[in-house]
Amino acid sequence: MAVPETARRAFTLAGLRAASCQTQGLLRLPPSLQSAIAAFIGDIPTREVKQSVARLTFNMKARKEQSMVKVSTDAVEGSDDARAAVDEYMASTTATQNRLSREVRVTTQAPMVRYEYDEKNVAAYVAARMPAVYGAVHRVLSEVAARLPDFRPVRVLDYGSGPGTVLWAMREVWAEGVEHVNLVEPSRAMATACRTLLQDVENLPLIKVHPSLALFSRGLGKGTRMHDLVVSSYALGELLTPAERITAVRQLWALTSDVLVLIEPGTPQGSSIVREMRAHILHLEKKKLRRAAESGEGNGDADAVGAFVVAPCPHDGQCPMDKTKDWCHFIQRLERTTSQRVSKRQSKPTPLRAYEDEKFSFVVLRRGSRPIVPYPLEGLTIEPPEEENFEFIDDPTSRLDKSHEESGDESDSQESEEDEDEADDDEVDIGNRVADVGSGWARIVRTPIRRGRRTVLDLCAATEKNGSRGAVTRVVISRRGNDAPLHPQARKSRWGDLWPL
Repeated sequence: MAVPETARRAFTLAGLRAASCQTQGLLRLPPSLQSAIAAFIGDIPTREVKQSVARLTFNMKARKEQSMVKVSTDAVEGSDDARAAVDEYMASTTATQNRLSREVRVTTQAPMVRYEYDEKNVAAYVAARMPAVYGAVHRVLSEVAARLPDFRPVRVLDYGSGPGTVLWAMREVWAEGVEHVNLVEPSRAMATACRTLLQDVENLPLIKVHPSLALFSRGLGKGTRMHDLVVSSYALGELLTPAERITAVRQLWALTSDVLVLIEPGTPQGSSIVREMRAHILHLEKKKLRRAAESGEGNGDADAVGAFVVAPCPHDGQCPMDKTKDWCHFIQRLERTTSQRVSKRQSKPTPLRAYEDEKFSFVVLRRGSRPIVPYPLEGLTIEPPEEENFEFIDDPTSRLDKSHEESGDESDSQESEEDEDEADDDEVDIGNRVADVGSGWARIVRTPIRRGRRTVLDLCAATEKNGSRGAVTRVVISRRGNDAPLHPQARKSRWGDLWPL
């Protein structure tokens, strides 16, 4: 697949900036969803909602610690590097474990049990967690729409749909075109909440709810089996064992005709799940490609065999963070809804913040082969208005070997650093500018560091033109040399944006 010459000529400096920007600012839930949530919990006493939210939060924290124990014993069996990484993470979370009650610390040593959602838990989830999950899902689907402008899903499968969060986000991203949505949700209370939240929404696609993926798959015919878009949002981490997760992802991939999206919490555990499933699907499709080549059946549909990563990775190789203390995750800031402000219990005298930051890990996989296209800066002549330099540093992991803090301080500092550039964001309308899914767009994997006239970016970048391998690279951009026009873009870049190569 080649980029038309007209499209390449369209890459001005403003176009590069528009194509690179994949992050969103402060996200506000659509009024229709806010109203639906308020109506859903409107008949429940505020005190009861607060108690349910506190209980749900406590149970989720306990389950998080429990899942980390399971990872250390099951998920990384046979992997010394992964086991060591988990041990280090467990040591770093000693303080968090001590905050849990003695009863919960004991239960973390017991076998994991499936979390059950009753009506009270569902109400707490809708009030406190649904808006945050919506923010992460909306951010990911928005990038899918931006990077794949010709992609228009018609049939969609949402695995672990919960109260319908993906459906709400999808309606905002693709307002038209979706005709059929299959929801897989084992909890009856969640399925009921989904129907209740959608009861006043008009122009909905045909929606069917199924209690399990196995029952859903069993009843499908050849004509209704495949889906343009398959999404699993915050669901794989609910499964008890790695074997269950791999089985579920293989089933989801078998039901995917084009794009598969996996989203998990932005924790070491969530990132580990995403990376494992990413590696499994890519390995599975590489084996199919080798078999097709050996049998001489390589002349069929090129999109039927093979897979590549649309986002966040610019390559299909091993994750360069696998052997570090870091983990791949991103942040979406969202304005707290009225239901969140009411339901969040305040244990401190300080007022509740008007926003919250949702950390998430994700991967978007597409069938076919990664297109080999010219890099965005190839053949692009940039006239420097002043001086600037584009300099690479050889030590790519100097910052990435430092463990993340579990607090939201990074996003807070990121937001404050960008305040000085906020006034410059009102640029002239330059039309649509698309970052292709070739390997020429690196991903900013940490908050950019601005030091005077220099900006430091930590990038996950492809090391091969075909995107077969990748590495984390540090880039320093200063106000000297022939690439000076890139400095304003570097200063405006955020953690999660793309960077042209």
